[in-house]
Formats: sequence, C-alpha cells, structure tokens
Amino acid sequence: MGIIEELSLKASNKLGKKLDKNDEEIAVINYGLFTILHTSLAIVVTIIVGLLTKTLIEIMTISITSAILKRYSGGVHATSPERCTLIGVILAYILSYISISIMDIDMSITILMIISIIGFSYYILYKKCPAPSKNKPLKKESTRKKLRKKAFNLINIYVVLIIILLSIYSINNVTIAKSIALSMVLGIGLQVFVLTSLGGRLINLLDNFFNINKFLSKNMS
Repeated sequence: MGIIEELSLKASNKLGKKLDKNDEEIAVINYGLFTILHTSLAIVVTIIVGLLTKTLIEIMTISITSAILKRYSGGVHATSPERCTLIGVILAYILSYISISIMDIDMSITILMIISIIGFSYYILYKKCPAPSKNKPLKKESTRKKLRKKAFNLINIYVVLIIILLSIYSINNVTIAKSIALSMVLGIGLQVFVLTSLGGRLINLLDNFFNINKFLSKNMS
C-alpha cells in the first residue's frame, strides 16, 4: 500500500467514525479522499517540474490531455499512486521537450505528423478501447460501450480544438497556440501508446524499476 492510500484510509476511517458512517459509506469517503490526494499530488509535482524545466505549458497540456483520455480509454496502471505520478511526469516531460524541439519544423511536416498520430490513435482506440486493468476489469458490456463512446467523443473534441489552435497559429502567428496543439497531440499519443502491448510493457518496466521495496528485497535475499 502506498503513502497516499494509507493517508486516505486513515483519514476516511477517522472521519467515518466521527460521523457514525457504516463500512460502505467509509469506503466511499476513502475513494473520494484518495482521488483528491492523488490528483493534487500529480498536479503539484507536474507544476513544479514544469516551472523548474521551463516547460509548464507543454507538460501541463500533455498531462491533462492524457489523463482525461485515460479515464475513458483505460489501460495499465502502476502498482502505487506515487509511482504512477512519477512515471506520468517523466513521460510527460520527455514529450514536452519533444514538443518544444519540433516547434520550428515546417508546417506541412507538422500537419503530416499530427495526422499520423491522430490516425494511429483512432485505430488503437477502435481496437483496444476500453482497456481493462487489475483495478478496473470492465466486465459489464454496457460499461465498456459507455466508456468507448466517451473516449471517441473526447478525442473528437480534441481534434476540433487542435484544428482551431493550428488555424489561430496559421492566421495570427500565435506560437503558444501551436505549442498547445502539438502538446495535445503528444498527450493523445502518450495515452494511446499505453494501450498497446509495448506501452503496457514499458509502464510495467518503469513500475518495477521505481519499486524501491521490491528492488531492496531482491538484493537482500
């Protein structure tokens, strides 16, 4: 159990006893507290990394775009919320650096790259979405259909926003619009990549790498 899980569990148990709640109600409180703590940690860490590396706009755009899509598309998770945040920030930073690096590439090449990533994303979503995980097995067909529909609706909205941002850049030469558009595309690509078998293996590899307790137990045995 991670630190965030322990904190939310202890806090929800204390709060539940004070409010005279039953076990089911305490579980709901625990889930709410865990979500708030995990989300807050991810936002704070991402902002700090963005400020320190001067990639705030890019890393936040990539993280938010990817996180919202993950809610509906599913996919593999790290085994603790702390490692989940760490892996997410590392991958988002790498992509934010790429986003900045390709800002000056010719617009025709940029558009070709965007079309390729978006096309690949639609294909993977069609094949894999929603992807189950240990914590979210998605056994009900009605739930799967609902999540699938929401994932496609969301990526459609993303595409419209990307087109608008690129149009603003092309007409008024607003560079921040292009930066946000590229970061959104890379954020979509990140989440879709996680849905693939290769992406899942990468997340598991990083999860094991950053699992200090597992690493220490192996070396001490």
